[in-house]
Amino acid sequence: VGTFNYYFPSLYGDSYHGLKEILQAPIDTGNGTLFFLLFIATLKPLAASLSLGAGGDGGVFAPSIVAGAFLGLLVAYGSNRFLGTHLIPVNFALVGAAATLSAALYAPFTAMVLVCNLVPGGYVLFGPVLVACFVAYFFSKKLLPYNAYTHYFYTGAKGQ
Repeated sequence: VGTFNYYFPSLYGDSYHGLKEILQAPIDTGNGTLFFLLFIATLKPLAASLSLGAGGDGGVFAPSIVAGAFLGLLVAYGSNRFLGTHLIPVNFALVGAAATLSAALYAPFTAMVLVCNLVPGGYVLFGPVLVACFVAYFFSKKLLPYNAYTHYFYTGAKGQ
C-alpha cells in the first residue's frame, strides 16, 4: 500500500484530495487520462482491502465513493472522447459515487441522499442518481448475497 501511495499520491488516505485535483484540472480526455482513471479506480479498492485485511484502520465508505467517482469520470471522459458527446464530468462523478456506495453498503437511499447533498443543487441529479443506485444495488445483491457488514452472518468468517 505504501508503494501505491508513493507512485499514486491520489490514493493516499480517503483520496478526496486526489479526486478534487482531477476535477479542478484542465480537462484532458486523452488516452493517458482514461488509463489513469481506470487504474486509480481499480487500485483504490485494492489498497483499501489490503489495509483493512492487514488490520489497518479504515472503512468501506470513502473508498467506495472515490472509486465510483473515478469510474463516473472515466465514463464521461471516455464518452466525450470516443463518442463525441459533451457530458458534464462532475455529474457522472456524482452518479458513479452514489452507485458504487449503494452497491457496497446495500443502502441505495442512503447513498442517494448523501451524494445529492455533496454539492449545491445536487438534487437536480435525483433521477439519474436514483436509477443508478437501484441498478447497482440489485446487481450487487445478485452478485453476492452479503456486503462488508453482513459478511460474518452469511459466511461465518471471523471479522474484526
